[in-house]
Amino acid sequence: MPETSSKLLAVDLGMKAGFAWFDQDGRLLRARSTHFADRATLRRALPSIWREMTGVTHVVVEGGGSLAEIWLKSAARHGLAATQICAEQWRAEVLTPSQRRNAQTAKAAACVMAAEIARQDGCPPCQEFLDDAAEAIVFGKWFARRLEPN
Repeated sequence: MPETSSKLLAVDLGMKAGFAWFDQDGRLLRARSTHFADRATLRRALPSIWREMTGVTHVVVEGGGSLAEIWLKSAARHGLAATQICAEQWRAEVLTPSQRRNAQTAKAAACVMAAEIARQDGCPPCQEFLDDAAEAIVFGKWFARRLEPN
């Protein structure tokens, strides 16, 4: 695992979740997907996710409900700044109206965009990005731009 210090972890919430790590300059470092069998498994996995890449200072989670609460409380316990967003926020700014017509077309567009972001940022490819990791990459890149100093 590289010792590169990251700044942002973007998480597409769900029992099947997507993660994308970005450095302090907003460059994609790594992305992956995982599946949690249940909420207890998720809670047990969080400490290792926080340690997976060093230097994370901010977490952005897309989604809501009890899963968001688990992530946000854990982030606070680990001293991480956390922001919760909804898909409509980033999709309205990143996707065209036809791309965000429904969830299926939005996810497909995110897969294409994620591959391009990974290529541009020189991120090592992980298999073809699944839609959860792809969305984490796209909204993570969108959010990272908001964190950059002006």
